[in-house]
Amino acid sequence: MESISVPCSLSETTILSVTTSLFDLYKIGVGPSSSHTMGPMRAACRFARELASGGMIDRVERVHVALYGSLALTGLGHATDRAVLLGLEGNEPAGIDPASIEPAVQRIRASGQIHLAGLRSIPFQEARDLVFERGIMFPPGARIEHPNGLRLTALDAAGAALSQRTFFSIGGGFIVEDGAQPSSEKKQSPIPFPFHSAAELLATAHANELSISQLMLENECALAERDPERAPVEVVRDGIERIWQAMQSCVQRGILAEGILPGGLNVRRRAHRLAERLHEKEADGLRGDPLAALD
Repeated sequence: MESISVPCSLSETTILSVTTSLFDLYKIGVGPSSSHTMGPMRAACRFARELASGGMIDRVERVHVALYGSLALTGLGHATDRAVLLGLEGNEPAGIDPASIEPAVQRIRASGQIHLAGLRSIPFQEARDLVFERGIMFPPGARIEHPNGLRLTALDAAGAALSQRTFFSIGGGFIVEDGAQPSSEKKQSPIPFPFHSAAELLATAHANELSISQLMLENECALAERDPERAPVEVVRDGIERIWQAMQSCVQRGILAEGILPGGLNVRRRAHRLAERLHEKEADGLRGDPLAALD
């Protein structure tokens, strides 16, 4: 086999081996923002569910949520408030039915009640219980200083705090809890073909007579969650298929919807009319250019 030169050596790189899964990069969730929508929803969901698993939920009479930094300053435009409401009801971004979001938010706001973790209804006055702390960058007393912070507090009938936790939405839908021990994070399995750079990826693939896609599939199989009933490659391919179907469903919902985009900026939806124009051209025997909208 011919040798392939690697223009940069390991000693010249500063990053650890690339072990990011494609399922970390492509997350099924709700938008418009991974950091301002998905992250806060996951934090609120974790808080609510762990109130239940910790045996405290029957004593909770009120939940208070405070948003800080960028979540407070831009949260309304990014639907952070809606994400928190849905999360407190026990919804995860990857599992919620998009068609159920608007009815759920309207129900919470109209009734002044939230179904905490999907188990128990408690009063929720949004103006009082979901506060945008626009003048405070970081949650007071937090060890971490990150501009996407939120603090959730569960209160009993006397107004005493049963639980108070602070989370930060650090991007990509990932969240970290202030004061949590890093050792509690799930340990990652070693991958068969580690690489530290694009050059090393090419060299490793060449040395093992693999295409880049084959090499990455092998690495992905090593990172996949174990399933006693399915081979790792089946788990990976099924996960990819779910992502693809979610993308297609998202496109179809965008094409069917008309009117103004949510968020308060009065931006009109364009996909429906653009799709109509493409179909009209095709009906006239003309080839529609799907990239015309970008021109």
